[in-house]
Order: sequence, then structure tokens, then C-alpha cells
Amino acid sequence: MHGSKKRLTAIAAVSIAALALSACADSEREPTTEGGGGGTFVFGAAADPGTLDPAFATDGETFRVTRQIFEGLLEPGEGTAEPQPGLADSYEPSDDGLTYTFQLKEGVTFHDGADFNADAVCFNFDRWYNFEGLAQSPAASGYWQDVFGGFASTPEVPSIFKSCSADDEFTAVIDLTRVTS
Repeated sequence: MHGSKKRLTAIAAVSIAALALSACADSEREPTTEGGGGGTFVFGAAADPGTLDPAFATDGETFRVTRQIFEGLLEPGEGTAEPQPGLADSYEPSDDGLTYTFQLKEGVTFHDGADFNADAVCFNFDRWYNFEGLAQSPAASGYWQDVFGGFASTPEVPSIFKSCSADDEFTAVIDLTRVTS
């Protein structure tokens, strides 16, 4: 019995080593920059997203899917925690840290052909800030609450967000009520 246990352990160890080494094999495929064109894209995920509205995203799968559909003003930098341009070409905080001015990319459109501009940015911030009723619950809008705190109608839970204004077509200005890290 003791010998068969050693034999089984040895077979398992060799199998694991063979599997690990097979992952290191060189690919015989030629690299290509051309897509196959047409066809069906299959996306594997652990679960279905709870919503396709990122304002109501509260779980990892929903965030992962909506990040593939929507782009932010800033994006996380690759290999760094420093924000990088997304839909904003640049941004500038005020000296007191209460105002952020975003210079937006020009020539960007939504899926329906509508122009992306400062009014669209402010529309979205105002939409989130003015959520009412169940939309204010942490289960529905936890991301907003984690970042900005409360809503326009919740003075008992003040929001860090104060306002958004369009200085011109491609300049959005976001004002905060207090400095945060």
C-alpha cells in the first residue's frame, strides 16, 4: 500500500510538471495585426453584469463589462496609480483643490452619433448627484457614495460634489465642497 501511494504521488508530480512545461512551449503561429473580420465575439465572465448603466454598478463583473462599453474622463495609468487621459486630454486642479478643469477630446461621439462635449459630462454628474429614492441606496449607487458621499437631497450626508459647468464646448469644470484625498 505504501508503494502505491508513492507511485501515485510520483505520477501526479510528473503530470503537474508536464502541464507546467507545456505552458512554456513556443507558439508556432505567426503574429498578425489583422482581425478575422465578422463573426461572433464570445465574452467569458463569471456572472452576468447586474446592469449596463455604470452609475448603478456595484459588483466586479458589472464594472468589468461597463468599462468595456464606457470610457471615463481619466483612466488608470498602466503600471501606475497616476490618472492618465481618457476622454479628457488633460485636467488641472485649482490651487485650493476644490475645482478641477477638464479639457475634453474633440471629435468623440456616442454610439448614436451625438457629440461628446462638456454638456454631456455635466449631464452625467448632475444625473448622479440628483438621484432620488431607491437610486440613493448603497445597493444601487454605492460607487457614487464611495467617491462623492451624499446627494443633492441628502444634507445629512453631504456630498463632496458641488457642481459641474461647461465653460465652453470642450471644457468641463467640476467644483467640490471640500478637499479629499
